[in-house]
Amino acid sequence: MSNTNKKILIADDHVLLAESVGVALAAAPRHFESMVATTLAETKLALETKEKFDLVLLDIRMPGMMGLKSIHEVVKAADPAPVALLSGTSDMGVVNAAVDFGSRGLIPKTLPLTAMVNVVDLILSGQAFIPVSTETSFHSGSSQQKVGLTNRESSVLRLASEGLTNKEIAFSIGSTEVNVKMHMRSICNKLNARNRAHAVVIGKDMSLF
Repeated sequence: MSNTNKKILIADDHVLLAESVGVALAAAPRHFESMVATTLAETKLALETKEKFDLVLLDIRMPGMMGLKSIHEVVKAADPAPVALLSGTSDMGVVNAAVDFGSRGLIPKTLPLTAMVNVVDLILSGQAFIPVSTETSFHSGSSQQKVGLTNRESSVLRLASEGLTNKEIAFSIGSTEVNVKMHMRSICNKLNARNRAHAVVIGKDMSLF
């Protein structure tokens, strides 16, 4: 398929980064067009217009985003255009769940622009991209394995460290409050923590997030 007239929706509230990516995509030999949306509402509005996009790059933490629910909404609204998550940090539990319902993986914001544009090419060719090494995969690596936390438990603990309630955590990971409570109980047992707050303190000390 020709590169001409390809349109990319860059949904990210970090305008400087979004515009830089747009400039890189517009350079030869691609000459892609791009549009920037800075909130979930702007993203949905752009996808509702008659203008069709070939790819959506979605920041999972921009204003209006509510975890997997919002990612799923964008994937459905963008169809048949692929959606790739664009993030500085994320957890593999969220990334894997997003891939399960149709996203094309994760593009770390830490990638150099040249590499980022190459990943866009890869995704436009029909492939998915999940980096082998990200900050998230590091956090879910050796320290997590030593205490036996699952990826989902690691996600719950990280979200708890950000001050989210059980209801908010459940919404973010696409689960229920009951399951979140069960995960938290398991986390406390594995970390020998007295309670949720103590588990967060131990998790920070062990660099689990």
